[in-house]
Amino acid sequence: MGKIVIYSEEINLFIKELLVILFEKKYFGFPDSAKAYKDKLISYIEKYVGIIPGKNAPKYFDRYGNNLKYISYKANKTTTWYIFYQQRENVFLIRYITNNHAAAQYFGYVNV
Repeated sequence: MGKIVIYSEEINLFIKELLVILFEKKYFGFPDSAKAYKDKLISYIEKYVGIIPGKNAPKYFDRYGNNLKYISYKANKTTTWYIFYQQRENVFLIRYITNNHAAAQYFGYVNV
């Protein structure tokens, strides 16, 4: 059986809100551009979670689940997304998604 990626209810809501935020805050001029950006993020998760070795999440992120791992996705030169998940065999539960603009200090980076 192949890899299974499941999104928590909170993540499903976040993904829906992300589209609105990206467009309303004028990160993108057209709704289709915001959707394409969101789709690339989701495609990356679906393709690479479980393929790229996950790193242990910093303690701060324990609030989103136990034994979390994360992978990162560099969307562009200023934004890196962090995808946190729990794994049980070939099932990956996505528990939290954030980016360097919101969470850099928890990784020891300077917020850009």
